[in-house]
Amino acid sequence: MQKYLVEILECPKCHGKLDWNITEQSHERIELAEACCQSCSSIYPVRDGIGVFLTTDLKRNDLWEQVDNRLDQLLKQNPEIEKKLMDVPLDTLGAVDQHYRGDVHLSRGEREAATTAHSIARNGLYSADTIRCWDNQMDYVINEVSQSKDPIVDLASGTCGLVRRMLKALPNSIVITDFSPTVLVRNRKWLIEQGFYDRVSLLAFDARQTPFATDSISFLTTLLGLNNIQNPGNLLEELSRIVNGKLLAVSNFYPEDDKENGAVIEEYGAAETHYRDKLLKHFNNAGWAVEARNSRTIKTIPAPPGVVLEGARVDGLPVQSTCLEHCVLLGTNA
Repeated sequence: MQKYLVEILECPKCHGKLDWNITEQSHERIELAEACCQSCSSIYPVRDGIGVFLTTDLKRNDLWEQVDNRLDQLLKQNPEIEKKLMDVPLDTLGAVDQHYRGDVHLSRGEREAATTAHSIARNGLYSADTIRCWDNQMDYVINEVSQSKDPIVDLASGTCGLVRRMLKALPNSIVITDFSPTVLVRNRKWLIEQGFYDRVSLLAFDARQTPFATDSISFLTTLLGLNNIQNPGNLLEELSRIVNGKLLAVSNFYPEDDKENGAVIEEYGAAETHYRDKLLKHFNNAGWAVEARNSRTIKTIPAPPGVVLEGARVDGLPVQSTCLEHCVLLGTNA
């Protein structure tokens, strides 16, 4: 975690001022520390350079940790499945099985093999048009932030799909965030190997309760982060509180008359973020001026399920062919 963040971080629970006890640091980085809130006495640790600012009052599911645990248990209990997944040529597997083979390599620290498996799987999971569209949306975000040297905060970074492109294209410092410490630990290893670690900070927090001071963020970016947050509640109000510049959110939206996918969206509790007009209404109600930029509509079909990992899927949606609108939501405080 870079030291400059100390000046703009506060207690995510009550917004109180933090007292810092830094026990290990190097150059401009904090590697080991604790931050204690002066108001509510909550304690937030920094371990191996990752700041953990999670509160106990919000429910959340760490899907990264759950998938790792389930896959690890499955392979331990079924060595014949592990052999079929890991001991065959990669190109003989379907895309879903390739993806999860990459996850196994990653959990074992075999990052080169993981990158190869995930890259090949991506081309099988998604159409060339969809991949080009995603790349185009990310390039649009990069162009929007390229005129400033201010730090960028990336929300719900996951495996750093957008962050990786920004690190290669921009000189800015970047704050990588997710509510899953598990995925941040993975990212840290990759960042060190690629020589990017000194330019980034890693923070774990829930976007509904961020640890940033009011009006402290110039650029907030996210790759599908808004779409993936269930039951957003006052999320957009919280983001409006911390952003004094631009929010750039790569998003995709389903047609509201799509009944098959709509049933799953409702089941996930994601209707407020998966339909364009509903999400824009929430933006406006939270005080944002927002517009959809760089819109593209791409026909999208579900990826076939796993064969070795029978019935496994990478994405819960779509469950039926549909036309997805891809765009960048550009938000500023009204």
